[in-house]
Amino acid sequence: MRGNRQTECRALRKAMDLLTLGANGPIHQSGEQTIEPDKQFFWPADEAPALPPAVTGSKPLTRRLRQHLWAKTGHALLSLDGQPRLLLDFAHDQGVPLSANVAASPASMAHVLGEGFGRVVMQELPAERFEALAKHQFHQPLRPILWQIAQHGGDWDDLDRRLLRHARIRLLRWPDFRLLAHQHDGFRLCSLLLKRACSVDECRQLLDLDAATVQAFVHSAYLCGYAMVETPEGVTAAVAAPPSRNATTGGSLLSRMCRNLRGTAT
Repeated sequence: MRGNRQTECRALRKAMDLLTLGANGPIHQSGEQTIEPDKQFFWPADEAPALPPAVTGSKPLTRRLRQHLWAKTGHALLSLDGQPRLLLDFAHDQGVPLSANVAASPASMAHVLGEGFGRVVMQELPAERFEALAKHQFHQPLRPILWQIAQHGGDWDDLDRRLLRHARIRLLRWPDFRLLAHQHDGFRLCSLLLKRACSVDECRQLLDLDAATVQAFVHSAYLCGYAMVETPEGVTAAVAAPPSRNATTGGSLLSRMCRNLRGTAT
C-alpha cells in the first residue's frame, strides 16, 4: 500500500512540474512527436490559471472522470509517467490522442492507459488552452476510449469488494451502441440493468454468464458514467443470515425469475 502511494505521489509531482515549465523548459518526448512544452502543453509558471489540483490514483481519477462526464463540462489532459497521452473534451464527449501512433491505433492507447491506470495523472485545462492543443489533431468519441481503458486494466479492488458484498448495479441509460458492437452479452446486461438494479450474482444467474464477464462490463460502464452502484440497507445482515426455507427449496424470487426466463426462452 505504501509503495503504491509513493508511486502515485511521484507521478503527481512529475506532472505538476511539467505543467509549470517556463518558456525555456526542456524538450519533451510524446510517442513519435517531439513537443516543446512552452509552445503546446504547459503554461509559464507566472501565467498559470487557477484550476483544480491534478489527481492520480485509480479511485480519485475515476471519481473525477465521472463527475465531468455527468456535468458535460470541462477539459483535461491525461498523462502517464510524465508523457501527455490524451486530451479530454467533456462538453463534446471527445478525446484527442497526442501522438501519431496512438491516433492511428486507439486500441493501443487504451491498452497502455488501462495497464498504467493507477499512475495516470489528470490535469484540468482552460477551454482556450484545450483548443490550442487540440487544433489540427484527430478527434475521437471519448466514451469508447474510456470503455476500452477499463477493459484493459485499472485498479478495481474497491469496486469489486462492494460488488462481492452484494451491491447492485443500475444502468442509467443505454451506452453508445459502438461500445456494444459484437458484444451480445453486453446488450443482454444493458437490457436487464435498465429495468432493475442487480448484483453480480443476480446478473450471472439470470443471464447465465460468468462473474468475470459481468464485472468487466460493470468496470467499463462505471468508468464511463453509465452505471451507478447501490449498496442495499441491511446488506451485512442479509449476507450473514442463514438461508431461508424458500431459498433452500428453490422458492426464492430469484429462483422464480430464473425459471420464468428459461421458460420464455424455450
